[in-house]
Amino acid sequence: MGDNRRKNKFYFRKRRNKYFLEPGFRGFFCTCNFREKDCVKEMYNILNEYAGKLYSDEATEEPPTVEPEERSDSESDNETDISDMLKREVEDIKKDSQKSLKHKRFQVVETGATNCIFIKTNLPCPEELTTAIIKDISTTKVQKTRYVLRLLPIMATCKANLPDIMECAGKLFDKYFLKEPSTFAIVFNKRFNSSASRDLIIKELADLIVLKNGDNKADLKNPGRCIIVEIIKGICLLSVVDNYYTYKKYNLHELCKEESNDSGETQAKKFKADISNENESSIK
Repeated sequence: MGDNRRKNKFYFRKRRNKYFLEPGFRGFFCTCNFREKDCVKEMYNILNEYAGKLYSDEATEEPPTVEPEERSDSESDNETDISDMLKREVEDIKKDSQKSLKHKRFQVVETGATNCIFIKTNLPCPEELTTAIIKDISTTKVQKTRYVLRLLPIMATCKANLPDIMECAGKLFDKYFLKEPSTFAIVFNKRFNSSASRDLIIKELADLIVLKNGDNKADLKNPGRCIIVEIIKGICLLSVVDNYYTYKKYNLHELCKEESNDSGETQAKKFKADISNENESSIK
């Protein structure tokens, strides 16, 4: 039984530094092609680079992660009830997670879906930072990432059921569709979820937008704004982005491509030289 206690304790400690996607988060959602660890490194690099340009150096500094307090071996040996020990471990994990996430400007959290990365932020407007990145890459054509494909700001997260989605979207839409009319389209994706109805959610969201302002019109080809709905398991990610199709669906690789030349070929500028050597393998 002592071995089981030590194994379970090790298991929980091993997971202490992992955080999971929850309702109420803001941040950045990105996709990649299997190189998730490299993708996360690139995300931290690019977010910190542009945050340093937009905000003061002091604001971009992150306090050190709070390390969990280690229990002594003697305390472990004195444990008589494994259920009490596991309960305390879970409570410690939650406390440590809350402390670390509260202070970190950027923190990767587990989504539970392959090739889907979520970086939580304490910035009030993640769309501001994303827009700066998208516009700069679109203008300079400098390829800053090898593994990050799409990069989207996420303004709100909620449980992936219709009432919660509508409540969350209602608050978000007031900022974008209440006063000034706009054309819009809804981009919907879901992963590992069979209960959320795509057609019903899109219809209800479209009706809500028109209800906010009767002059709002759907335009699937060239919308002024796109509502991003990403459902991953039991969590829904929501955002409103401008010029989604103009900016190549916020695909960082596509933004780097030059206009086609006479032979129909496209070219991108050389990968930025200050990217670390470990990320210098070819894009597959």
